[in-house]
Amino acid sequence: MFVFGRTTGLFCSVGKQSWPQTAVRQFRFTTNGKLPQNVETSQRRLLLVRRVAGDGRTAVSAGAARCFHTSSRCSAPPLFWLLFKPIAKISAVISGRVFRKWWKVLPKEKRGDIFAGHLRRHYGKYLGTAAVIGGTVTVYYFTHLQRTPITNRERFIAFTSDQFSSIADVEYNMHLEQFGEDLVGPDHPGYQLVSNVTNWLVKNNQDIPQVRDITWTVHVVNQPVKNAFVLPHGQIFVFGGMLETVTNPHQLGIILGHEMAHAILGHAAEQVSFLQLVDCLSICVVAAIWAFFPSDWMALLSHWLQNKFAKLLLEMPYSRMLETEADEVGLQLAAKACFDVRESAAFWERMALQDDMDEKLDLDWLSTHPTHDTRAQHLEQLLPQAIELRESCQCLPLSSEDPILPFRTLREGLKTGAVQTAKVLIRNPLLDTATQGAPVRANKVIDEKSS
Repeated sequence: MFVFGRTTGLFCSVGKQSWPQTAVRQFRFTTNGKLPQNVETSQRRLLLVRRVAGDGRTAVSAGAARCFHTSSRCSAPPLFWLLFKPIAKISAVISGRVFRKWWKVLPKEKRGDIFAGHLRRHYGKYLGTAAVIGGTVTVYYFTHLQRTPITNRERFIAFTSDQFSSIADVEYNMHLEQFGEDLVGPDHPGYQLVSNVTNWLVKNNQDIPQVRDITWTVHVVNQPVKNAFVLPHGQIFVFGGMLETVTNPHQLGIILGHEMAHAILGHAAEQVSFLQLVDCLSICVVAAIWAFFPSDWMALLSHWLQNKFAKLLLEMPYSRMLETEADEVGLQLAAKACFDVRESAAFWERMALQDDMDEKLDLDWLSTHPTHDTRAQHLEQLLPQAIELRESCQCLPLSSEDPILPFRTLREGLKTGAVQTAKVLIRNPLLDTATQGAPVRANKVIDEKSS
């Protein structure tokens, strides 16, 4: 049984905004076995967590909604960006290839004269065109800079909220169609666990405007995939494999806090905007590759290498930065909701232990996410601030047992050869059978006032 809650009836407030005193209660969770193979599913039986006006509490209802604010900032329509990348790259390849073939058939004695004479005659046009394009790109970039909520980091966003909202709607409908047969209903224990943890996170982070504005919708997918994600509109998808991976509701709160942070910070729109910016800047490089390399196969190979280097040096580092920022903000959300924030480092330390057992080589620079070991170390460095924030929110004291220590000890033992296997700890008390052979009781929330 896992307990988290507060010692008083005060909500934690951050910044200038404060919230009324209410009867804050602690929740107790127990849960039982794995997601069943045959379960009644419905795409429309979706749990929404929303705030009850006036008293600062949250409640559960059915339906779906969007909460995106419009902006007066001008921006290109989404269809333009979707079509721009392939058309521009194809045009760059064709233009470069045509120029190479024209240059090849040109007599050598005329190449220098034609090139130099052409530049002398049209020098002003080329310079003016470059100045106009450069100025337009510069103005467009600086007029589309925004700051992230909470972290106040400056970033480039190519879309208005309404424009990206239409893209997010399409993605959501695709996911519903993809996972529709495997979505479990609200009466399922796994669904109830996810919705209760989400409810608790939302309830105790009402001082953040984005948490209040987004309508959070819970979806539990009966598939063995170890994954969870949240779409920009707040649609939360948690897979059965993830529920089998986390060992307690605290770890689930950490995972959901991380995924919710992506939506709060607007990472989806930011990442798409960054990729579009990289693609725009790479068009000139692509045209040069196809123009100056002597053969198609050399140009094709160089083009492929250029794409790989762009991913390796630009896209992947940027993605890892967004994941690290979501880890940091998600830890704050979990701390204010009175989860045991030490479970954040313990979860990733446990995943790193699994990698050690499988002898899996995981390198940061080859992935869109930081390695499990890197995340564990970074989150452990943030624990003093997170624990201080948790205490300022009048949460119940943490237990004296350090959840990180067992996994770190086993990892060290595996490296030195003192421990041959650690599989006994790589299991899930949430979805496994209880001790002494008794099955764990179905997921149940016991709402009690803290004494």
